[in-house]
Amino acid sequence: MNLQDHLPGYPEAELLAVGMQGAVFRLGAGKIAKVWFHAGTAELNQLAEFYATVDVPTIRTPEILEVHDRTPYCVTVEVELPGVPLYTAAPKLDAARDCVLDVLGELAAVTTRPALAVLDEKEPFRAPGQSWPEALAELTERRVDRYGGKLRPAIDDLDGKVGRLLAEVRALPDNTSGMIHGDVTAGNILVDADCRPTAIIDFGLMTMAGDPAYDAASAGTMYALWEPQIREIEAAFDRATVSRFGYEPERLRIYRAVHLLLIANAHDADPYDRDDAVGLAAALFN
Repeated sequence: MNLQDHLPGYPEAELLAVGMQGAVFRLGAGKIAKVWFHAGTAELNQLAEFYATVDVPTIRTPEILEVHDRTPYCVTVEVELPGVPLYTAAPKLDAARDCVLDVLGELAAVTTRPALAVLDEKEPFRAPGQSWPEALAELTERRVDRYGGKLRPAIDDLDGKVGRLLAEVRALPDNTSGMIHGDVTAGNILVDADCRPTAIIDFGLMTMAGDPAYDAASAGTMYALWEPQIREIEAAFDRATVSRFGYEPERLRIYRAVHLLLIANAHDADPYDRDDAVGLAAALFN
């Protein structure tokens, strides 16, 4: 399928990136378009309202100008934000890590409390009065129930490991002190020529109110996702995170395991037919 067919009136649209949520095209005149793989118009209108209210202290966030309901994928037209993706400006992991930590600090200071659905779900992530640990545990249960058939052949004793993990999640403190982006990667951070962050993009995959340590844990994996030495890179990232923010290493371990279960099948029904992340989850759990 040619996703450019979803952009009538823009024959010169340039493909910029493909992520878990969709494909991004440059339209010109300071605008981009995003073709969304899962979200419908209701979710995108909610996301546009969220973008209008969220305030990250010193870096910019997306601005949705138009939402178009096209079959089978919805399209948003947005302001093109300044900067280039972090992975193009700082290919060395140590330099990228410092920038990611700066962005995590900015996100942890945000007071906006999003009430969005996550992944491809339709209902808000947390029911009224539901605690953060319970909402996270129930989301994990739903994903494992849905994709267990693909996960069990790859992960030894999946059910036993998930059961123990969920008990640890439910024992976590009910910390909703910050806003979680949910997809802090070197592709979703834009930087200037001096590798200073200018914008954070692609909210909405798992944007939710909760413990900022979740973003730190997932970012430690996501910014070096396909590196052969990922466990060693995560450990170095965790040491820097603990030093900067004071998060407990055990809490980071729990959140990282949850995150890899949640995204293991985020590429299912992807029109680009990319590999899923089951192997990444299995590498951690095994």
